[in-house]
Amino acid sequence: MSDDLTARWLGFEQIFSQDGYDGGEPSLPSSIAGSVSEPTPGLLEITGSGRPNVVVTAGHATNHERAGGTKVADRGTGGLAILLAQLTGCTALVALSTPGDANYDEEHPLKARLAELRPAVVIDLHGMRSRPESDIDLGTGTGPVPSGVRTALDASGLLVTTNEVFDAMRATTVTSFAQSLGTAAVQVEIGAHLRLPTGTAPELVRLVTALATAIEQPELTTPSGMTTVPVTIASGLPTAVVHPDMLPGTDGPVPVTVGAGDRTTVAWAWSAAADGIPGPARELSLGQVGVSRRLRAAVGDAPSVGLRVPPITALRTLSALVDDMPSADEVQVNPADVRPGSYLLVQGGVTAWVRAVPRDHVRRGAVRLAYQLRLLTASDGATDNSHVALVAAPPEVVEHTLPSRRAVRASEAVDRTMERLWRALFRAPEFSARVVQAHAGDDGASIVTLHTAVFDRIGVQSGQQVLVRWGGREVVALAVADHDPPIAGSPTPSMKKVQRVNRLWPDLPEGISPHVTVRLSTRLRDQLGAPVATVVTVRRRMRPVLVQNLNSLVVPLASLVLAGAALPDPHWPALGLGTALMSVFALARLRIPQPRSRARVDKSWVEQMPGATGAPGPETVER
Repeated sequence: MSDDLTARWLGFEQIFSQDGYDGGEPSLPSSIAGSVSEPTPGLLEITGSGRPNVVVTAGHATNHERAGGTKVADRGTGGLAILLAQLTGCTALVALSTPGDANYDEEHPLKARLAELRPAVVIDLHGMRSRPESDIDLGTGTGPVPSGVRTALDASGLLVTTNEVFDAMRATTVTSFAQSLGTAAVQVEIGAHLRLPTGTAPELVRLVTALATAIEQPELTTPSGMTTVPVTIASGLPTAVVHPDMLPGTDGPVPVTVGAGDRTTVAWAWSAAADGIPGPARELSLGQVGVSRRLRAAVGDAPSVGLRVPPITALRTLSALVDDMPSADEVQVNPADVRPGSYLLVQGGVTAWVRAVPRDHVRRGAVRLAYQLRLLTASDGATDNSHVALVAAPPEVVEHTLPSRRAVRASEAVDRTMERLWRALFRAPEFSARVVQAHAGDDGASIVTLHTAVFDRIGVQSGQQVLVRWGGREVVALAVADHDPPIAGSPTPSMKKVQRVNRLWPDLPEGISPHVTVRLSTRLRDQLGAPVATVVTVRRRMRPVLVQNLNSLVVPLASLVLAGAALPDPHWPALGLGTALMSVFALARLRIPQPRSRARVDKSWVEQMPGATGAPGPETVER
């Protein structure tokens, strides 16, 4: 059997090895000649009979061009793809003499064919040099990864690593392209000692057997229900625990859609490898999902459920540029990586809603974050984490449930409209802060506890109302001053015993200032539907502020009107003008001024400088 597999692989590899792997006219063996087609000249396709919805690709089977230069072939990958198609009945797509590089160019015949086929799974074969620490390295890309590949390779005894050599997260890789189509995909980098012509027969057979086993696994090719396993996790929201391969690029939390029968709900999924996950849940297989008590109740305690994971894009973090600083809720991305829009940023167990803004100066596979956002989403021990995940969360996470009564809906619409108008007139600056546990006794109330330095910044006083926003949801809360601001680091052991929810609550990073933290009660977090460690924005609510100030005008304005009425011949236009002026001046102090955005230059001072040749413009900005 060993000699037969090796001989067959070698025979298929000769299709690509002729002319020094330059991709000449193919000489197809008789065993596959009838099943090979060329949907595009130079692209060989073998349509599988058993598992046609699993596609094995080899875009580097021959020498090819990349960015104007020649890149040598990943030898052995073309013959391996054809061998796996013959053994398992999957489909093989192999680039023989196509122009460009399928794993680098934005457009390529291999990608175009994948878009036409729309397979369920793509396994992209590549070659790497032999490494003592890794036989195979898996690149997980930016989306769903096919279950069973890592398990089958591990079971074979091969040394398998993930994202150590090449993570396939660049948008132009075959893996990321397939994932953008909704296909589970993975890039498989194979060491030279496991490929022809250098590999030995036992090693070659071990690799072929492992990959064939992965392709033949039922959970790889057919979408089936996942077995539910009860997990004890103290959480106020429906929570799921899944195999790490289901959350590429992050440990969570990620909002996933869980369905059983006619019941569907959104749950917050964590990787089984995340900190704080109970020990039994760490042994979950790819076909199992750990469910919390709230999630079990939401799906009717079903023995199996369907799980839909939203697209996840893992990106390397970069500092923002001083002359193009993103706002507090913005991240700058390369236009080829992520489309503009709202995303849930996840890093080290901390979440924040952000708006992706395209910038050409951001290289592919990277994201620029402002210092404030990097600080707020950092977690203790995660300072070396150079990746964040942008999750295209389902709209159900932040959708607003309208009241059933028309009168209530109309009242809310009027309130929102007037709030926008007053906010435009008087301004209501937002302040972003990291959520921490509320003080004992506050969890049942709609209270948000702020540092004393925040009140002047957003224009409110302790005891006034504020609006707390998380994504598209807003709640009204009473703002009070924090008498005991939180310190950096983990809670005390006694508090951890009381607050069991801290199992999945990342600690504050060392050095964080207490004024960028906000204590949010459990009631408010439940109304927002937000996980425990997240970033919210706070701003003042205008209606109570206006009503309070208008009330203070009742006595002086009434006195002015009564005094005018007592006159024998009152001049009502003058009284009306005086009343209007008093109201304007009284309310003007509510308007938060907008600081100048540019620096003022003292011309006379500049003119006195030695060597000054001319006065500068009226205003200059130092970049």
